[in-house]
Amino acid sequence: MTGNSTTTAGAARAAAPTDGPTDGPTDGPTDATGAPTGGPTDGPGPGGPVGARRSRWAGAATAGWMLHYVLRVMLAVQLLAYGWSKVFLIQMGTLDFQDLLVQYGEMSPMGLLWRFMQYSPPVQILAGAAEVAAAALLLLRRTAGLGALLGLIDMAIVFGLNLAFDVPVKQLSLAMALGCLLVLTPYLPRYVRLAGNGAVPPGPLPRAIPWPAVARVTAWLGPILAVGLVAGSGVAVGRWMGATTVGESPLAGVYRVTTDSRPPAAQLGQDTRWQQVSLAARTTERGAGIGVRQVDGTLRFGRYRITGPDTIAVTLGAPVAGDRRIDTGDDATPRTYAWARTPEGGLRLTGDGQSVTLTSDAEARFLLDRDFSWAPRMPLNR
Repeated sequence: MTGNSTTTAGAARAAAPTDGPTDGPTDGPTDATGAPTGGPTDGPGPGGPVGARRSRWAGAATAGWMLHYVLRVMLAVQLLAYGWSKVFLIQMGTLDFQDLLVQYGEMSPMGLLWRFMQYSPPVQILAGAAEVAAAALLLLRRTAGLGALLGLIDMAIVFGLNLAFDVPVKQLSLAMALGCLLVLTPYLPRYVRLAGNGAVPPGPLPRAIPWPAVARVTAWLGPILAVGLVAGSGVAVGRWMGATTVGESPLAGVYRVTTDSRPPAAQLGQDTRWQQVSLAARTTERGAGIGVRQVDGTLRFGRYRITGPDTIAVTLGAPVAGDRRIDTGDDATPRTYAWARTPEGGLRLTGDGQSVTLTSDAEARFLLDRDFSWAPRMPLNR
């Protein structure tokens, strides 16, 4: 009877369902069937030290994934802001005629980088698209590792450019690169294996929500919110951050002053007459850009607005000098000029005590007039 009872009890214990995983042997005393006898144990039971350690590790892992998720979202928001501003050509803008009067040596390092990006909108758009793609991948937990890798590459390049061209946001780009590296860390072993010949293990799946009921909701709500954030931020940046283009100015071009009604100054260094004038093509609700190079070498920027069939209003800022930011004369009093086309296709401006004749300067606008050619031709590096 005793043997039969022991056998029956062992079979019942073997058939009974378990409430949790049994992925390791127990450390306490067992009977002939391998089942615990009820004596003292150091095994994975909820009251044992091993179980307590596992519970603490599970809590720490959940907290780690929560911080991982918060960092992913913060990085994604920053990447979306910078990425969309490049996609819509807002951060660097586009090159226009008023920029062509700036001599190479007059540019700041940052200005040189900005004008390079301005001249090549496809490069600017691709750079922004890479940042937007990294942000979108970061927001989805199954692609977070890939997003972190792409974001790390993006921010490493940006950080290098910021260092090389003295762009002020060096610390921010470095912090974002390090943040992407932190997000990437749990996935690094798998990506290292991808470069080798061994078997590639499955990647970790972030579990920032420890509550099953809530996790089931966020499993489908998270991707919807991610798509909404990516698309909504794009609409917001494109609509509210960028200046709306209302058309192209018919006066656009780079001109050299060939006649001026004002007499020259006694010394060239004191001559404030205009020598070159550049009128931007892109017109916004604030007007279009204008650049003026004076005879004494001073460079000034401002805005002009066509106010009538034959009149324009011009505002000029303070001369470009040293570390002073470019002043476009937004607070200056507009000066009104009457304009007319000359028989040669130039412009005649009359007003504010002066009358000048402007002749189109083909050499000064050569950069924007140079056409693209897919067919091989002689290199032109001038």
